[in-house]
Amino acid sequence: MIFWFRNILLNRVYLNSVKSPLAKKSIKYGTKIKSISVILDHQLGIEKECFKKMAELFNLSGKNIRVLTYYQSPNKIGKETFKSSYSFKDITNFGKISSVLNEFCTKKSDILINYYDRNDINLKYISSKCIKNLSIGFTGVDHELNDLIIDIDPKNIGLFTDECFKYLKTIYR
Repeated sequence: MIFWFRNILLNRVYLNSVKSPLAKKSIKYGTKIKSISVILDHQLGIEKECFKKMAELFNLSGKNIRVLTYYQSPNKIGKETFKSSYSFKDITNFGKISSVLNEFCTKKSDILINYYDRNDINLKYISSKCIKNLSIGFTGVDHELNDLIIDIDPKNIGLFTDECFKYLKTIYR
């Protein structure tokens, strides 16, 4: 019952944040990709290292790709992934976020990859708070969040990487 009420409150905050984005998106065609951010759902079973391979395709160093993993339960977050992970406890009922999330959201990135396939308010809210030029996501998620929607199975990371590279190389160098 408490989670239900919390999700209603947070959903209201989310809808307001989608209507008023933090920064205007400015995609300059032909520019080079400098940074990629990823919001990853832990339930998909995708490793963070897969996104480092994507960075190599765009000739980015490992420090220019950031992966934030969402865990359904805060008990599953290990000590080694504490600074790059979050759970529902890192977001208050009224949308205030923890310092880890604030650091992730306020650092501007050229591309935000919403690597989740469910409409979980905790994933969608953080995605709406991020400062980005272009966002990529999957079909089953709120379409207002993503500029580019890819209709594939999210567990097929190789196909996702190929499709992203194909579309992004037409926009960026």
